[in-house]
Amino acid sequence: MKKFLRSIVFYVFALWLTSTVVTSLSITGNAWGVLTAGFMLTVMMILLKPLVSLIFLPINILTLGLLSWFVNVVVLYLWTIFVPNVSLTAWEFPGLNIGGFIVPSAQLSMPWTLVVVALVIMFIVSLLERLDDN
Repeated sequence: MKKFLRSIVFYVFALWLTSTVVTSLSITGNAWGVLTAGFMLTVMMILLKPLVSLIFLPINILTLGLLSWFVNVVVLYLWTIFVPNVSLTAWEFPGLNIGGFIVPSAQLSMPWTLVVVALVIMFIVSLLERLDDN
């Protein structure tokens, strides 16, 4: 139970941070909407991720684990379908200019936006889990 509650907190924080960084992910309903979305994502990761991993096991074996991130993208896509207060649109990256280093602006289509959002959420959650272990 303690691990489940910790996962909910981690996913809620990751969703809040991702929705502020990647503006194409929007969660309506203020704090209650983010809590509901985080709870649903935690439940889906616990219940659906092993099933989707089993389905994609042959692809994962053929690519030697390089496409293991694809399971998170599939679960996140299903999450955007089943949770009504979550919407994901195409993302337009405004670009960066840091000390002469220029990253040009880019427009990502919906599938690539889904990949970026999934990778950001999983990076934040894994970072929080590593910090919690110490």
